[in-house]
Amino acid sequence: MGELLENYGLQTGSVMLLEPRALRPFKTSEEYLYAMKEDLAEWLNGLYSLNITVDCFMDKLETGVALCEHANKVRKAAQDYKARHPNKKKLFTLYDVPDEHVPWRQDAKPGTFFARDNVHNFISWCRKLGIIDCLLFETEDLVARKNEKSVVLCLLEVARRGARFGMAAPLLVQFEREIDRDIAKDQRQEIKIQDSGDVFAACDVDGCASDTQPAGREPVV
Repeated sequence: MGELLENYGLQTGSVMLLEPRALRPFKTSEEYLYAMKEDLAEWLNGLYSLNITVDCFMDKLETGVALCEHANKVRKAAQDYKARHPNKKKLFTLYDVPDEHVPWRQDAKPGTFFARDNVHNFISWCRKLGIIDCLLFETEDLVARKNEKSVVLCLLEVARRGARFGMAAPLLVQFEREIDRDIAKDQRQEIKIQDSGDVFAACDVDGCASDTQPAGREPVV
C-alpha cells in the first residue's frame, strides 16, 4: 500500500491515479456512502470538469448526459487498448465492452423525458457491459432520488471496468487494485516457495538413493 501512497498523481501500471485524501474510519453506512460520493465527485471532476460536489452529486448526473458521455469514453478506451494489446484476449473475454455508440441528448433538461431516456440508455449499456443486477440502478433511482446507493455502486463498477483499460480511477478503485496486486504477488511467492520445497524434497530422495549400495555388491567394511 505504501507504493500507492508514494505515487498519487502519477501513472502506475495502466491506471492514472488521482490526488490523495486522508483515510478515515466510517462509523455508519451513511458516512461510507458520503465518502464514496466524495470520491466519485473528485474522479468525475478530473475527467469532465463538472464542478460536481457531494451536495450536488445527483443533480449533476440526473440528465444522464455525463453518464452517456462516460460510457462512450470507456468504449473508446477499450477499443484503443485492444488495438495496442491484441494478444490480451483473455481480458476482453472476461471484460468485453459493447462496441456500439451510446446515444444521448446533450440538451436534456432535468426531469424531462429526454433526461430519463439518457439515463435509460446508460443503464442499458451497463447491462450489456455485464454488470450484474445487484450493482445496477433504475432510472427513477437517479432521476427521482429513490436510491442513491445503487447509483454510486454502479458508477464504481463502471470505473473498475474503465480502469482495466487505462482510464483514470477513483481512489477507492485504486486501493482495490493495489490490494489485488499485493494478493497476486503473495500467491506467486507462495507458489515459488512450494515449488522450491518440492525440489528440495526430490534432492533429498536422490541423495538417499545415491548412498545405497548397488545390488549384488557387498558393503565395504
